[in-house]
Amino acid sequence: MKKILFCLITTIAAANFNAQISLTATAGTTTGTYTTLKGAFDAINAGTHQGAITINVTASTAETASAVLNGSGGVVSYTSVLIKPGTGVNATISSADTVATLKLNGADNVTIDGSNNGTSTRNLTITNTYSAAGTPVVAWVASTTTDGAQNVTFKNTNIIGATSSGTVVGIIVSGSALGAAAEVSNNNFVSTNNLFNKAQNAIFAIGNATVTDTGFMIKNNVIGSSVVADKMGFRGLAVQNAKNFEISGNVITGVSTSSTSTSAGILVGAAATNGLVFNNKISDVSNTNTSGYGAAGLYFNCSSAVANMIAYNNTISGVVGYGYAAGGGVADNGNGIVIGAGAGYKIYYNTVVMDANQTVAGRPSALNVISTVTAAGAIDLRNNIFVNKQTQAGDRYAIYSGAANTVFSTINYNDYFSTGAALGYIGSARPALSDLQAGFGGNVNSVSVSPSFASATDFHLATSGNAALDNKGTPVAEVTLDADGMARNATTPDLGGYEFTNLVLAVNDVAAKNKLNYYPNPVVDFITINNDSKIRNVEVYNMSGQRLINETVNAEKGSVDMRKVPTGVYILKVNSEKDSQSLKIIKK
Repeated sequence: MKKILFCLITTIAAANFNAQISLTATAGTTTGTYTTLKGAFDAINAGTHQGAITINVTASTAETASAVLNGSGGVVSYTSVLIKPGTGVNATISSADTVATLKLNGADNVTIDGSNNGTSTRNLTITNTYSAAGTPVVAWVASTTTDGAQNVTFKNTNIIGATSSGTVVGIIVSGSALGAAAEVSNNNFVSTNNLFNKAQNAIFAIGNATVTDTGFMIKNNVIGSSVVADKMGFRGLAVQNAKNFEISGNVITGVSTSSTSTSAGILVGAAATNGLVFNNKISDVSNTNTSGYGAAGLYFNCSSAVANMIAYNNTISGVVGYGYAAGGGVADNGNGIVIGAGAGYKIYYNTVVMDANQTVAGRPSALNVISTVTAAGAIDLRNNIFVNKQTQAGDRYAIYSGAANTVFSTINYNDYFSTGAALGYIGSARPALSDLQAGFGGNVNSVSVSPSFASATDFHLATSGNAALDNKGTPVAEVTLDADGMARNATTPDLGGYEFTNLVLAVNDVAAKNKLNYYPNPVVDFITINNDSKIRNVEVYNMSGQRLINETVNAEKGSVDMRKVPTGVYILKVNSEKDSQSLKIIKK
């Protein structure tokens, strides 16, 4: 008897030891352990576990087939499902399934949180390792023919495919057929702080074409890589048939294709309306197809004449096609921002730098408006920096339009610069700013200046060498902050993604003449400023021109807490009732 009891205990202990999934529920059977996520999902689908369910991944799993969670209804009865790694655990959910590693089949209120400590760390990896021909995805948020997958969130998770040419999508939001429009809307899909690589697309979210999906939130994700094997193979992300959505704060680096279709960092199209696309950083997007097919950093291709798209504070660089001199369409060359259809676009405060060379001559541009844009007043274009620094032979434009100039409701307060023979093209090449003004209309307050950036990869405007660009924008009601979250100047904002201060002084001579003094310098904690007139506020900038502190004073004497910034050299801009003065200080 003792021997039998010992064997039974040993068997139970071994089973628990090998259980990679630990589940708790508030109804039905309240606990369970499984060796795979599929096993846990199968039990939930059978009605074993009910109510609010938490699935802890305590070790890596090797899924034998796609883990499918059905929507709640009938025998399936849950209010929410949370999937997360156990405390302190780093784990991988892996499958070689030919369709998907994870499928949420009309499942509502599901959250995958990859942090093992309740912060923003990424400790859970979901991967699909199937690399042969086929259409695998890592995670599929799917509607059924009668039920959408509502309120699904992925956060703090590594979403990894097998190869950038094999795995089709990291996370796909679609209908019951993979990649088809949703039959029932999958509202309120969220992807935040996830890492994507080794797939053709990081995220492809396609809603219902008639009752468009609402509430998509795709923000602060890291997509692609500088490592060739980890790049995205076609697009960073795409959103179609959606409304009231946000794409913000994503860093997309490394999208490369040789396809006959246009690669893109971000694509927004079909029946998409009421979208915000802002604060994204897009770089290294290429199409190497030798027939000259295109690449785009940000590509709008909406079907609606009232799309109501606002794109602002985006930084785009390194977009390049192979090159095709006979055409200027989206499929022909590399272009920073492309507007390909529809109307209702507001393009504000973007910095676009075409700084990677095409292989052959063509017609690349920082902004390209395709001839299929026809509606009068379709585009409001203000406060942008459009630069083409390419050096290959042929044309290279800051702005190219195959559409008539009537598609611009407003076009003004932009900086256009090109190393080519012409700044822009509309009907014909426009060599100088005056020619561009004549062709496009508007642009009375636009300039043609070569910006000085903080570095080749940091597109903050430098604090020196940019006097001709300082305070050259116009306020727009929709944008009050720059890409760093700093307040835009309420009357004379700066162009491009970042506010900056152009410094004339390298030393403090003028400050002494105007009875302004400050101490100590170097400073450890607080620096005190005295002036003969009331100081309105004091701003602190780093040497890249990024504003870090804005301290209101409203007195002749004030202090600034420099403990908020690390050791280094900074510029204090003291704004008084009489003038503004800039001081260089050292933080120890």
